[in-house]
Amino acid sequence: MDILITIGATQALSFAAVGLVLWTLYGAIYRLYLSPISAFPGPKLAALTFWYEFYYEVYPLYGQYVFHIRDLHEKYGPIVRINPYELHVSTPQFYETLFSSTKKRNKWYWFTRIFGKDGAAFLTVDHNLHRARRAPMNPFFSIASVRRLQPMIDERVQTFLGRLSDLRGSGKILKLPVVVNAFSNDVIMMYTFGRSYNRLEVPDFDPLNHELMHEGSKTLTVMKHLIWIFRIVQSLPEFMLSHMGYELAALVEQKNNMRKQVKQVLQEKNDAHKDLLHPTIFHALIDSDLPLEEKGVERLTDEADTIIAAGQETLSLILTFITYHLLSNPTMLQTLKEELAKVIPDPNIVTPVATLSNLPYLTGVIKEGLRLGYGVSGRLHRVPLEPLSFSAPGHEWVVPPGTPVSMTSVLIHHDESIFPNSYEFQPERWIKNSGLDRYLVSFSKGSRSCIGINLAYAEMYIWLAGVFRRYGSSDVRFKTDEGVLELFETDRSDVELWADRFIPVVKPGSKRVRFRVLE
Repeated sequence: MDILITIGATQALSFAAVGLVLWTLYGAIYRLYLSPISAFPGPKLAALTFWYEFYYEVYPLYGQYVFHIRDLHEKYGPIVRINPYELHVSTPQFYETLFSSTKKRNKWYWFTRIFGKDGAAFLTVDHNLHRARRAPMNPFFSIASVRRLQPMIDERVQTFLGRLSDLRGSGKILKLPVVVNAFSNDVIMMYTFGRSYNRLEVPDFDPLNHELMHEGSKTLTVMKHLIWIFRIVQSLPEFMLSHMGYELAALVEQKNNMRKQVKQVLQEKNDAHKDLLHPTIFHALIDSDLPLEEKGVERLTDEADTIIAAGQETLSLILTFITYHLLSNPTMLQTLKEELAKVIPDPNIVTPVATLSNLPYLTGVIKEGLRLGYGVSGRLHRVPLEPLSFSAPGHEWVVPPGTPVSMTSVLIHHDESIFPNSYEFQPERWIKNSGLDRYLVSFSKGSRSCIGINLAYAEMYIWLAGVFRRYGSSDVRFKTDEGVLELFETDRSDVELWADRFIPVVKPGSKRVRFRVLE
């Protein structure tokens, strides 16, 4: 009997092994020859397995796939198959077709799942559900609504300028991304909930809040390929997570704090927020026509997490990038300060953002910062529900419906045929050629573009005008300036893209852009 059992077990294992081999062989044949996208150009190994992408994105080459995709386009052409299911396009003119305002576009769950926030509008896969979730928030991010928010943004900028004044001549070294992050977090928290943590008033500007964002981004590329690790971590009780390292404990606390904010809004009386000087996003969400299941604590916590993260991190990256270039280039700073001085003769008088947005050089500085700061460095996907035609010299392709297609701001913003000397910071290019706006995709485009684009622009206009109307650099100082901002042991490598973790990552070991305030 024991012998029969042993033989039976051996046969079962043999059958299982043979089945696994046959299944793997079928999968390989299907991906290489039978897949609807098998005819598209690209390396066969990328078409065969995700381990090809893993090599460049996770280990041993961390966050380098964005650069390798650029090389693949140079070899294979403007449309390339970069993994078993996904096509990538490098042609800038195709962006408005893929990221359409009029066609239905789903997102790709293989990508959105890595954030673990399926309830957020930004990460909603289905086009129609995304539209329903986004609709109550759209009015808050219109140009008119954002301009009405200026008093609150001005107050936060004035608080920041007060901190600079207090630190003037102290010799204290500040990390610019941390400082700007405190500002942007205060603004988006106030607009979302009607309250904030007042991080600008914290003596060290609360660096943990900034670092948590970067700690969290470290996992994104890994989780894309090893999602089972994320699922295991998600299933663990919070008390266990809190004992698995300082950063993880802080992330758990941050998530709980966000959940508390949501619960507090849900528990408030309907008119509790009416005394605020401005409306809030979450009170509007709760008062909206969304069905009750869309107003649950966890769904709204996902929404809040995403709004806050997007609202603070992108702005922090871009303003840091812009400020570095202004402080390291006297000619640019001189030109900007002269433009600001003409429009703002008295820096103590508030200048409407509508006026600031008409300043050509300031606008050029902001757009060039967005171009070279990218917004996000990771590729963005759309899944068209209809066949897409793609043309290139000598070729016509039809992308099958349901195929994930991606494009990347890093590649578009460095297309030399559109942006000559693309790695140089040149605000003038936007003054000379207004047609370049079509190719600025830091906020994406179409019906699923970044909802906060107008708020981000307003914050950048007000912050940059406020800071550089009052402060100069070691090389450029006006008589009315209150002080000087001086870079400290910082060079361009502290702001340049070194790796992609969905958000841009600078070189290992960088201490980031640091500065001090001088008399």
